[in-house]
Amino acid sequence: MSAPHKRSRLVSVIIVLALVGGAAIAAYSSATSPESHSDGASLVGSTEGSRSASESSSTDPDIDAENETENATGNDIPSGAFAATVTYVHDGDTLYLDNGSAEELKVRLIGLDTPELASQQRPDAEECYGVEARELLRDFLPEGTDVWALEDREPEDRYGRSLLYVYLQDGTLVNLAMVELGAAEALKVGLNDRFWPELRNAEDDAYAAKLGMWGSC
Repeated sequence: MSAPHKRSRLVSVIIVLALVGGAAIAAYSSATSPESHSDGASLVGSTEGSRSASESSSTDPDIDAENETENATGNDIPSGAFAATVTYVHDGDTLYLDNGSAEELKVRLIGLDTPELASQQRPDAEECYGVEARELLRDFLPEGTDVWALEDREPEDRYGRSLLYVYLQDGTLVNLAMVELGAAEALKVGLNDRFWPELRNAEDDAYAAKLGMWGSC
């Protein structure tokens, strides 16, 4: 993995390096709650006021679709996101979702890369912090969790996996949270760059604070 450039700005997410699982997520949620961001600019767990009556009664199909998504979640989930349910988490950046179609979606989270795990085909492939990254994603996304999923510019990778951003019901962008906690490095693939600046900055912050794998590997 390439070492990111260190940045001098204050790290916004403070957690004890040894924390994983529920405790890590609890600390993360507290640090990224809307009350802790006076400018309201955080992508994670952010909320906005309800739209005016004139906007909610708009006849524009695009606006109506956006309103429907926001009303369903109660959070600032981007327009175009679709509802799905987590069926299985394979590793730190790969999972399966049920979106109501005939076949479940095999999903590769956009914008990040986690350490490899060993497999039958590659028994020696396991990398430092691979297991911890998988367990953290499983804590964020237990089987049966209802989520919102969003595509970027390219819907699939070369292996046929769906490329998606995944949001919790409270608005947490899981892709970004994994990088912020040091469980993944930021990775830009192809044209999928919707949240690239935020992901890259999150990696720099986690590296500077030696969070997750940056302090363990």
